[in-house]
Amino acid sequence: MAEDNGTGNKVDNIHGQPRKLPYQFIKDITNDFDEAQIVGRGAYGTVYKGTRENGEEIAVKVLQNMTGFDNKEFENLRRLKHQNVVELLGFCNESEKVVAEYNGKQVIAEKMHTALCFEYMILAWDLIGRYYTK
Repeated sequence: MAEDNGTGNKVDNIHGQPRKLPYQFIKDITNDFDEAQIVGRGAYGTVYKGTRENGEEIAVKVLQNMTGFDNKEFENLRRLKHQNVVELLGFCNESEKVVAEYNGKQVIAEKMHTALCFEYMILAWDLIGRYYTK
């Protein structure tokens, strides 16, 4: 059964399709990206353990340095189904306007928040975390 995250979005995928999730929901389930929730780091981002209100754990990969990540690559991830690959449950791809400094001036910039939410496999993510944090 899907759980409402307070904004009308559900975490569970419907008919095998990942759901679009709001950035605020991602922040909430990771305790505002608390360092204690980190289970691994890699070249493309940090993986956090997120916990839903019902106690279910979700692996949340906050993507960074993903300038080449486009819809085609996302579609490939969405369709990927294999017994040895964790399932993509949801994603976040939101932007917000922020004040930034550019050439010594204050400007309004758009900051992207991109994350992928996967089923949480305790053994797999714990092993990955140990490998990437050493």
